[in-house]
Amino acid sequence: VLHLVGCGITRIHLSVNYLSEIIVNHFGDGSRFGCEISYLHETTELGTGGALSLLPSIPAEPIVVLNGDLVTQLDFASMLAFHSASDSVATIGYRPYTHQIPFGCLDLRDNTVVAIQEKPVLERCVNAGVYVLSPAALELVPRRFFPITDLFQLLLERGDKIGSYEITTDWTDVGQHSELSKARGGS
Repeated sequence: VLHLVGCGITRIHLSVNYLSEIIVNHFGDGSRFGCEISYLHETTELGTGGALSLLPSIPAEPIVVLNGDLVTQLDFASMLAFHSASDSVATIGYRPYTHQIPFGCLDLRDNTVVAIQEKPVLERCVNAGVYVLSPAALELVPRRFFPITDLFQLLLERGDKIGSYEITTDWTDVGQHSELSKARGGS
């Protein structure tokens, strides 16, 4: 929350459900953090996208949406500016991710080996759980369980432009126990 405020984001909506009282008690109305916090109370699980249907109204400007299990130093103002300049209906923050396969890999054609790669390294761009959504994208969110990735799939099917923004600053998904330990200073 303090990082968002430092980037100029002072109106924050937190989607809460399980153990929501802990979050509400900690953040309150946001005034001691220099912002205004309101809560989107899920009475049933709505998923990462469906919770957006609880916004009191569709904002007139694009909004930043992020998963709550992230620790990042992302410059959100820069991502918002990128989104606005790209003329996209939505922008997904991404990170390059590499994985070394610990085995030799075979390329096959008709049960014949045509190539062998010893322990190749694969690199893909992965969804970093940080998004900018324009009002037109928010209008498509139903009030039901709806993963945010379903919203992006819908936008792709409609032919809408989706931008991609590389997150080059620190970024950790603390939803994974090993990453949570690292974020807490462990190894």
